[in-house]
Amino acid sequence: MGCVGVIKKQTHTLTHPHPHPRPRRRSWKTVHNRYKSIPAQNYIARFRNYIAHQGTKRQKINNVDEYVYKNFLNAREKFLPVHDVDLCRWGLQAAKEYKIDNFRASSFWLLGFKTRHSICSRRITNIVTRHEVENAEVVQKSEIQFLKEYNSLKSKYLSHEILNTDQVGVEKELYSTRCLSFQAEKKTYMSIKSKHATTHCYTLQPTISLDGKVVGPILLCLQETQGKMDEQVKH
Repeated sequence: MGCVGVIKKQTHTLTHPHPHPRPRRRSWKTVHNRYKSIPAQNYIARFRNYIAHQGTKRQKINNVDEYVYKNFLNAREKFLPVHDVDLCRWGLQAAKEYKIDNFRASSFWLLGFKTRHSICSRRITNIVTRHEVENAEVVQKSEIQFLKEYNSLKSKYLSHEILNTDQVGVEKELYSTRCLSFQAEKKTYMSIKSKHATTHCYTLQPTISLDGKVVGPILLCLQETQGKMDEQVKH
């Protein structure tokens, strides 16, 4: 039973302690003698008001907070992009559901919500397809199976005989996707050396042993159509 349900039951007991064909209002003295924890008579009226409005405003605001955070978690678990407008939209939806007429998804509320839940704007560093997200459980199972096989075999080899290799993309020119600038400007520009360099990268494939040493040469995949490096790449 929720908090409102408990208060509702207690309030009914305060005003109608026993079943009666003609319910009558109990005096404050009788009620107070039975319920010592109620400090004053006006608390009963406050209970009735609490029931009529389905909870206090503070509790409703907390419910809005929980609703928005639940939606945020659900979206991020699916790697969906979330922006300030989404948080505000969820907040207004929750306020309508909990009947908070004067709720405003203001910048002050938004800042407070993000501060409470340690949410900030971050640069996207990895892109995954929906297929990869949907098969996350399959990937996790394969990871567990791999570790199980690895742990059963590693005792048969020395640390320098256990190798790991992986490909790493190296961008030709790194650039920030965000910067500070004036609020009133319609477009924010940033200078770079080459637009081509921001969309292309080289691929490195190093091999490292379990004892932390690089094994053999590091493989490098170049975008050279003639099969050899030009003078610009050499230097």
